[in-house]
Amino acid sequence: MKKLWAIGLSATVLLAACGAEESAEPAEATTGAEGSEDNKEVKRELMKFYMSIPNAINAVDGDLNTFEMNQAEGTLPEGEELQAMKDAAITSANEAAGAVDALEIPEVLEDHKEQIETAFASIRESYEIKAEELTKDASFEAADVKFSEADAQLNELLEEQDLAASSIYNEVSQ
Repeated sequence: MKKLWAIGLSATVLLAACGAEESAEPAEATTGAEGSEDNKEVKRELMKFYMSIPNAINAVDGDLNTFEMNQAEGTLPEGEELQAMKDAAITSANEAAGAVDALEIPEVLEDHKEQIETAFASIRESYEIKAEELTKDASFEAADVKFSEADAQLNELLEEQDLAASSIYNEVSQ
């Protein structure tokens, strides 16, 4: 009888321990699910925010793009018409820099704010270089390097979230 009682007590202790272990697992799974849900939210907001960057720039950089395309094709006008085109491109470059400044980083991306702001500073500087170059010989190599730095920084952020790298420069240069 004592053996049965000992086996029963052991079984009760064993079942209680297993029950406690099982009830701990769903709590951990819930925490993982919440973390996963947070991660999905970060990814979703990052993609929406990332796509808003070229949209904001493209809304104001048309004259700059026109100048750059004509320059690449060797079809720039001369004289007053060229100066008018450069003036419009300068205004466009300044507005593009302002559009980047106006973008608000979503709260869910607060942990990445410094990295995003660093990329924005490079984009802004790229447009400032273009505006300055338009008063001279309009060589945009240095500006393109600055924009490439921003693309690299933003791509690093995308890849950290297991998202595909992209190029804002390609999106705004059309």
